[in-house]
Amino acid sequence: MKAWASFVLLLAIARPAAWAQDASGDWIGHLPSGFRVLVHIDKVGHGYSGVLINPSDNQTPLDDITANGRHLHFGATALGLGYDGDWDAGRKAWHGQLTFQKTYPLDLHHATDAELYPAPPKRPQEAAIQAGPRPYTSRDVLFPNQRAHVTLAGTLSVPSGKGPFPAVVLVSGTGHNTRDETVWNHQVFLVLADALNRAGVAVLRYDKRGVGGSSGDYDAATTADFASDADAAVAWLRRQPGIDANRIGVLGHSEGGVIAPMVADRDPNVAFVVTIAGPAIRGDRLFVLQSAMTAKAYGAPDEYIARRKLFDQRLYDAIIAAPSAQAARKRADALVAQGIKDKTVDPNEAKNLATDVTSSWERYFLAYDPAPALRKLTVPILALNGSLDLQVPAQDDLVAMRQALAHNPHATIVEMPGMNHLLQDAKTGAPNEYNGIEETMSPRALNLICDWVKRWSRSSKKG
Repeated sequence: MKAWASFVLLLAIARPAAWAQDASGDWIGHLPSGFRVLVHIDKVGHGYSGVLINPSDNQTPLDDITANGRHLHFGATALGLGYDGDWDAGRKAWHGQLTFQKTYPLDLHHATDAELYPAPPKRPQEAAIQAGPRPYTSRDVLFPNQRAHVTLAGTLSVPSGKGPFPAVVLVSGTGHNTRDETVWNHQVFLVLADALNRAGVAVLRYDKRGVGGSSGDYDAATTADFASDADAAVAWLRRQPGIDANRIGVLGHSEGGVIAPMVADRDPNVAFVVTIAGPAIRGDRLFVLQSAMTAKAYGAPDEYIARRKLFDQRLYDAIIAAPSAQAARKRADALVAQGIKDKTVDPNEAKNLATDVTSSWERYFLAYDPAPALRKLTVPILALNGSLDLQVPAQDDLVAMRQALAHNPHATIVEMPGMNHLLQDAKTGAPNEYNGIEETMSPRALNLICDWVKRWSRSSKKG
């Protein structure tokens, strides 16, 4: 009996080694919202070190890692984040819970090479354009914004055949965008320009100042400066052979949707306007909504979202009210520091938050209300918003758009069901979904835009 008992005891002692799991390596899982969690852990002496890697590849050091083969714990004190999981041999994963503001179920399995280094998603619309044939000609162009002493580089594409042709200037959204407005490897303006060209409309698209082939200082520019560049684009296009100067419109996406009405407001010869996810509410309110809806989509708890909305509005109010850039920065620094203490602001986000929200561009945009320019428009305007757009939420934005354009008999306002900020057919609308969607822009949206532009560009701007 003693020998048998000793044998059983040895088995009991040895058994954990047979199913104990080494915690080192790359571990990946997804929260119920679909948000990816990726953790890299290294064995260091008798302990571990590691990092949490977010979907944008930013890394947060883990300062609390313990593992004994059966249980894994890691934490990032700076984020108030922690994870506890038990090894499940059947699932070949750590089965546990992640705590960040609230508790979420999370299983972590060894990341495969395909998960760590995924192949770029297909872009069939771009591939079809490259394959040709293209019933239009394209040429690289340079044109001046003499008022700003900036030279802008772009592409003018003109349908084949006899002109003169109606034309559209494309104005891109926020960011260092080239003429193709590339978002998550989607060449949004390349696809849009191709569709318009095939519909018989010439297109001018261009690199933003300080980007690509354009001169100027991007970082010092505001929305007003980018609108000045769009003014110059329209003026230059009007002088080009083969272009009907009486049938030139402006199409803007996102921030470009703010700029397009600004251009038409001060240029009476602009024939029509198209806005795609163009804000109709003031910048500070837009950013509060944008942040809250994106956080909701990523699974943040309602209590945190409510606290963050209050923080964001206090921060933006302080910046708008500040008499100078220096005063705005001082107020932002103080509010961000308090936000960290209150666990409303992630320390990683806080590193650049005060700098970002007090930039020249942001101070202007926070205080800018698009409604007055929209109210003054008398030319035809098409305003589109995706129902799943989290960056310019349709539910709030289109109410303001309808109010601002109530007097305009030529206004067409459409909520595109099931579409996101890029007018892709989407499931959640969250920005982390853009890359995985193969289409760059929904054919339904492209057809609507092209049909509307053809309708309003058949004759003069008066329709």
